[in-house]
Amino acid sequence: MKGKPVSEVLPHPDLKILLSDINNPLPQNEITFEDGRVLSAQCTPIPRIGVAITMQDITYLKQIDRLKNEFVHTVSHDLRSPLTAILGYVDLLDRVGPVNDQQREFIRRVQNSVQSITSLVNDLLELGRIEAGFDTQKEVVPLEGIVRDTLETLGGQISDKKMNLHLNLPMDIPQMRGNPIRLRQMLDNLIGNAIKYTPEGGEITIDVEAQNDQVILRISDTGPGIPPADQLHIFEKFYRASNVPKGVGGSGLGLSIVKSIVENHQGRIWVESLLGQGSAFTVVLPLYKQAVAQPA
Repeated sequence: MKGKPVSEVLPHPDLKILLSDINNPLPQNEITFEDGRVLSAQCTPIPRIGVAITMQDITYLKQIDRLKNEFVHTVSHDLRSPLTAILGYVDLLDRVGPVNDQQREFIRRVQNSVQSITSLVNDLLELGRIEAGFDTQKEVVPLEGIVRDTLETLGGQISDKKMNLHLNLPMDIPQMRGNPIRLRQMLDNLIGNAIKYTPEGGEITIDVEAQNDQVILRISDTGPGIPPADQLHIFEKFYRASNVPKGVGGSGLGLSIVKSIVENHQGRIWVESLLGQGSAFTVVLPLYKQAVAQPA
């Protein structure tokens, strides 16, 4: 095998993606086999030698995750009706008789709590739809327009926190094929998280570039960073980093939704972070390739 290209020795497509750029390989990727086995592969460059790939069988973890997803989806679906009923009856309380100020405050707290749970349930059902592959309809979309729409929506939050935004968005970024609603949801979550976790006066950098047949989106912040032990789990449902600042809310579902959207678009996502220096989320998505008509 010595002297042969890596693509010939290791023909698996997932391994090819991992080593698509031998000088700057992806830090990790999942390798899926036809028999259902799934391996987690980590790639570590070794100066003047090459790269080392280590693999771990995570098939059982995938099976556990699938069972958990099915259970969560079932429970979430069954919760919608009673939550709607509770909120409806609470809204009617002040219509059937007078309530004092203390009672009105209690009603407000119940409404807020029910709305929070309802939002969580909706996120879970939304995640279930994405993971089930129901969003199959895709169209040719300009990523540049989606990025600018997201920034226009979140611009007020950036201004309120007196943040510095650095946007590196070339005008000639090729189009990609995807679901514009989901891609917007992905950006809302990633950029929204950068705003949420970066302290006032911090910086957010958004870099977009086309490279070969893919577009690379990188969102960096100067927030508290993510501890190394938490980075392995940050895309899991309900997982939140151990150093989340007090008062910063969240359900721990945002990044799970982002990861599912990226994978639904045949893309990849990973995080790089240093404590006290911030985090950077990188998304790699395939560009749109227009079919060339074959001569008759």
